[in-house]
Amino acid sequence: MTLAEQHAAIVAALQPLKDQVDGLQVYGWQNNAATPPTLDVYPGDPFLVGTGFGLEKQAFWSVRARVSTADQETQALLFRFADTDDPASVEAVLYAIDVGVGTDGFVTGFRAEIDGLLSCEWRVTAFQ
Repeated sequence: MTLAEQHAAIVAALQPLKDQVDGLQVYGWQNNAATPPTLDVYPGDPFLVGTGFGLEKQAFWSVRARVSTADQETQALLFRFADTDDPASVEAVLYAIDVGVGTDGFVTGFRAEIDGLLSCEWRVTAFQ
C-alpha cells in the first residue's frame, strides 16, 4: 500500500464520525485555520522509520482532534474521541478498517493550540 493510499484510508475511516458529532469537519491535511470541532490527518514526527534491511518502512501519521474551549461540553468531546467504547472513538474507527493501519495506543493529553483551540492527538502507524 502506498503512502497516499494509507493516508486516504485513514481519512475515509474518520468520515463516519461526522454522523456522531454535529458539525465535525475532517481534513486530509494539517489545517491550522479550521473551525472546530475538527479532525485533521497529516504525517507524524518522525514520519518514516526503517524496519531493518530492505526498503520497508513504518509510517507514522498524526490524527489531531481540536475543539473550542468555549464551554465544558465542547471540551468533553475530546473524551468522546478518545473513549474506545464511544461511537465517536477515533481509535475504534481506525481499528475497524482492514487496510494495514492502526493506532499504537498512543494518545496525547489535552494541549492548548496557538489558535486558542484545545487538542489531542493519536499516533497512527502502518507499514509501507
